[in-house]
Amino acid sequence: MSLLDTLIEVTGYLEAAGIEFLIGGSLASSLWGQERTTHDADVAALLTIQQFELLEPMVKWPYVLDSQDMRESLASPREFASGQILNGESLDKIDLFILPTDDYTAAQLKNRRYIEVIPGRTLPFATPEDTVITKLRWFVLGNKISDRQWNDIVQVLEMQAGNLDTAYLDLWASHFGLSELLAEAVSQVIAET
Repeated sequence: MSLLDTLIEVTGYLEAAGIEFLIGGSLASSLWGQERTTHDADVAALLTIQQFELLEPMVKWPYVLDSQDMRESLASPREFASGQILNGESLDKIDLFILPTDDYTAAQLKNRRYIEVIPGRTLPFATPEDTVITKLRWFVLGNKISDRQWNDIVQVLEMQAGNLDTAYLDLWASHFGLSELLAEAVSQVIAET
């Protein structure tokens, strides 16, 4: 069983519980930038405790859900609070990030792009713009030392050059105090081309 199989099954549970979500992280940056190998998928979800109580009994072996961890994440005010669903056979994991109820979440969910991952099955992915914004936020949270995050950002900007909504990027970069970092990443793309 592949990570994609795990992702398809787990997102099926989310849909059955009526949970809005999008796929981000390295899967989104691989889609919009340069592909890289990963054994986990980042799924950002607008999840209430009531929806979690619908989701919890659906998750059965080979999937393992740390219910206590997820409940703590749902109650946590911290940015990027998350829980995990592990495939106990393949050891692939889904990191389930709890989206706050705010304007940026509304924008991300409105703009997500549905991509056919296998014939007849589409999944919602973060846009290239939201992939860049989220990875910039992670880069700052990681004390600006992650080459992997930075390279993902630069590669998405490079591969999607000419197709990006720069007004949207500038708006949310400014909102999160990331304008200088975004300008630095754009400058690096220009210098490399």
